[in-house]
Amino acid sequence: MPIVYIVMDFIFFDLHLHRTLILIELDDEGEATIVWAGTHQEYEATFKNNKITIEKWLRQKGYIAP
Repeated sequence: MPIVYIVMDFIFFDLHLHRTLILIELDDEGEATIVWAGTHQEYEATFKNNKITIEKWLRQKGYIAP
């Protein structure tokens, strides 16, 4: 079973078997959009294992309001 991390209205699925993380956004109607996917190394390089950095990245990409 994947581990799930929630940041605001976004969900990270940690698929240990494949060493993959997937960031998903759920809209009000329950439809999901994959916002980011990558390896653990790519996650660490992009997000620095830090919720503030994740929020900053989401703002820069226009997924959340500044």
